[in-house]
Amino acid sequence: MLLLPLFLLTFSLGTKSTEAAQILGLFQHPGKSHFDFFRPMFLALAERGHSISMYSYFPLEKPVANYTDYVFHGMPLLTDIVDLKNFESEWKPLGLPFKVPTYFMLNDWGLRSCKVGLNSPLIAELLESPIRYDVIILENFSNDCMAAVAHLLKAPVIALSSCAIMPWHYQRMGSPFINPIMPMNFLPYTDEMSLIDRLNNFFHFHTVNTLYNLITQPATDALIAQRFGAGLPPINEIVKNTSLMLINQYYALTGPRPYAPNVVEVGGLQVGPLKPLPRHLLDLLDRSPNGIIYISWGSMVNTSTLPSAKRNALFQSISQLKEYNFVMRWKGDKSMPKDKPSNLYTFDWLPQKDFLCHPKVKGFISHGGLLGTTEAVHCGVPMLVTPFYGDQFLNAGAMKQRGFGVIVDFSDFDTDHITRGLRIILGQKFADNVRRSTEAFRERPIPPLELAIWWIEHVIKSGGAPLMQSEARHINWIVYNSIDVYLFWLGVICLLIVALWKLVRGIRSVFGRGKPSRDTKTKQQ
Repeated sequence: MLLLPLFLLTFSLGTKSTEAAQILGLFQHPGKSHFDFFRPMFLALAERGHSISMYSYFPLEKPVANYTDYVFHGMPLLTDIVDLKNFESEWKPLGLPFKVPTYFMLNDWGLRSCKVGLNSPLIAELLESPIRYDVIILENFSNDCMAAVAHLLKAPVIALSSCAIMPWHYQRMGSPFINPIMPMNFLPYTDEMSLIDRLNNFFHFHTVNTLYNLITQPATDALIAQRFGAGLPPINEIVKNTSLMLINQYYALTGPRPYAPNVVEVGGLQVGPLKPLPRHLLDLLDRSPNGIIYISWGSMVNTSTLPSAKRNALFQSISQLKEYNFVMRWKGDKSMPKDKPSNLYTFDWLPQKDFLCHPKVKGFISHGGLLGTTEAVHCGVPMLVTPFYGDQFLNAGAMKQRGFGVIVDFSDFDTDHITRGLRIILGQKFADNVRRSTEAFRERPIPPLELAIWWIEHVIKSGGAPLMQSEARHINWIVYNSIDVYLFWLGVICLLIVALWKLVRGIRSVFGRGKPSRDTKTKQQ
């Protein structure tokens, strides 16, 4: 009777695995927020005795046993690069959100990072190395070029996604996409969609998926052929050999999804043990008897590009809530306007997770990035969200549906909307909703990081988890969506209608043959 509790205790204390594996990480995308979600998995694997070879743009600040960094160069990091002036006006045909341009932004990032990554001397050295890897872990995001490197190294592949999976990921994993309940990444929808929303969702999902197949994949194949020569399978065939996909989602926040068994939700795994806050932040918290409202739009947004009218609106709202202190991530003190409110404190960098979980942090003004959103949900901090691009709209929609915050669109980012939204999320009724959402997000049969480690080690031990792979990966779009079945039964129905019509005509002709026509009767008269 004591064996099961003892086993669970042993696993939770981080016992090293019985067999150390060689694990390769390939991350050519220079997005810091993405890698902040991935890194805890590799640190935990290293702690369990596995040997990690990490190829990325983000080396560890301090060396860790069993973890070796190989650092890419030649691509600017995606930090403080987004100009908020680009989002002041948005084209909305028929009043509907139109997010197809986001695909082209991702396509550009993906192809540029792949060109740099594939031609890096590090990749050449990797392919010449005698080391044989037990598993290769890479990111599935805007491009799949590193899957070609994994194919050449001939090891099982695990994919990671720092957000909801993209439209082009479903078929490769054999996972169904159900349009009425599964909103596409770039749209502010939830699993409760009207007919118009479902039409727009269908349009975006299939349009973006088609663009990826017609533009991104051929361009990726060209880069791969240029680097490795001809002879490799097309990239859309290579990616079908992905054994497992771990995604930054959890049903308690984003709604239940009918994923295939080889797609596993591990949302929130980056929320580990809390660390002590720096002294200057603790002093500020001590000087805030009513609490603090935290403002951050992520690592990619350049806050100094906030248009002056919207910046003034934010400052006026902050001034109207004098009872609270506000803490904002703002890159560069020189760009901060002189009219900054006295209750606003700015910092180049903040330990976001540890700060959000402090009991004196009462609200979070955010862009809806998934790392910040999951951290706020875990810490029980209500949000006022202004999404700008990508999956931020999807995250904002889920957060609003779950009663965890309010949305203020960038077009409505004025003093009235900001102040009203803050008053709502700071109310007691809202606090009750937040508490329920936080409890649902935290209550799991196994912590997400431990779940991710279990699945990674399972793929290693089973040689790629072959029993989880679905045949849906290899069938074409017509068969996958049962179009041929619908056409068959439509044909059967048409034949039955034609047969019934001919039968009725035949019966009418038989029973009407002996009766004189109206013209004949007239002539006889």
